[in-house]
Amino acid sequence: MKNNLNFSDFLKGVFSNFDKKGVNSGLVSICIEIPYVDLFDLYGFFIDKYSFSSFWEEDNKMSYIALEKCKYLTLEGPAKFKVAKEFNSENFNNLINLTDESNTSALSKIIYFFSFSENLKKKYSLCEVPGLEVILPKILIIKNKKNCWLRINAHVEGKSSLRTLIEELWLIRDQILNSKYQKCKNSFDYPTMNYFLNSLELSNNNLKQLINKGIQLVEEGNLEKIVLASRVKIKFKNKLNLINILKKLKTNQPNTCRYVWRRNSKDIIFGASPEKLFSFRKPDLILEAIAGTISNDLNPDSLLESSKDIKEHNYVIQYLIKCLGVLKINNYTKSSLKVTSFGDISHLQTLIYSKIHNICPFDLLRVLHPSPAVCGSPKKEAMNWINTLESFSRGNYASPIGWVDSEGNSEFRVAIRGARYIDRNLEFTAGSGLVKGSISNKEIEEIKLKFKSLVKEIFFTKTTK
Repeated sequence: MKNNLNFSDFLKGVFSNFDKKGVNSGLVSICIEIPYVDLFDLYGFFIDKYSFSSFWEEDNKMSYIALEKCKYLTLEGPAKFKVAKEFNSENFNNLINLTDESNTSALSKIIYFFSFSENLKKKYSLCEVPGLEVILPKILIIKNKKNCWLRINAHVEGKSSLRTLIEELWLIRDQILNSKYQKCKNSFDYPTMNYFLNSLELSNNNLKQLINKGIQLVEEGNLEKIVLASRVKIKFKNKLNLINILKKLKTNQPNTCRYVWRRNSKDIIFGASPEKLFSFRKPDLILEAIAGTISNDLNPDSLLESSKDIKEHNYVIQYLIKCLGVLKINNYTKSSLKVTSFGDISHLQTLIYSKIHNICPFDLLRVLHPSPAVCGSPKKEAMNWINTLESFSRGNYASPIGWVDSEGNSEFRVAIRGARYIDRNLEFTAGSGLVKGSISNKEIEEIKLKFKSLVKEIFFTKTTK
């Protein structure tokens, strides 16, 4: 049925639904089921055809490609979660859905990327990111297991305008069904790993001073925990072979969410996040504590016997439970503590589950971000020290990225284990959580481990079949 769908019948069906709505114009959304597609190859086919795109891919879960902007907003300054909520409500209230979907995964979605903080005291840079970017994509290609959908959103004025939109949807469908995807070629002259390691070594003295100061703060009782980050920037003059990098991340860093936020061809953020901030698929709310780190070259299970790592992890669990209380969610269950592997690196992981009929995702964001996993404890004091000690604005590093659908289901990840391609440079950012008992050299090695886990997927890129 998916391949043999008749355009005339589909057109009549959409027109009929348009008539039933009793409107002549407005913001409309049209969805059509398509055969199973490989999102990586499909993204490679479309990525250069549109200025903006976003990519979200999880193993055996809902994944998508978003192309072009239908409605969007950027915001500088405070109140970003409040503004995001208003944008979400306004556009979903006005959106006229002209097709019915029986699968929740196919619902309309608005996508979001926040900054870590407003950083109002930092000197403004042309490379700075907005506090909020929110986009209702014009084109959304969604996959969940073996089911796929193509959705288009746009403002229409009358049936003539609507027919043009349906024809555009059908053309994109035909491209998906009939086009042979262009395979990624490994013809770029990438820098070597040694080039990156030399750049990392140049920042070593500053990094050591940073970590020592953080340890001093917790040892003297000023903070219970602080997460301090380092940034390494290197020249990268070639075109980024993004699709190959994503394929390698999928293969080599399981249990992560591969993400891309491509503002344009010259400003791209990408990575493989191991950390879920929260997931809400009615009625199931899941929070995740990820903290405590070890290389998989060592014995990952030794994390369970490390008092330092367990202490670091427990700060996150206590914070998440406190957040549930703030949101008046008193019934929850907690998984047992375990070690989970994310490729080269393992972390301590605890999941917190609750069942709730409805909750505002932006209230969750406002209360949960930033957690002690990426900031520290107490939160306000740790945030102040981060802004004081770190020599750069974090931008999107360690900030929420995710989506909300038209029924309020949502998922947000923490944008870590990633990089930003900007102005012919690659920026890598990684951090480490410092508590009493932290040892400077071990924390520096942890940061280097996190850097290397991503860098090797870029500098040794090979075509993945």
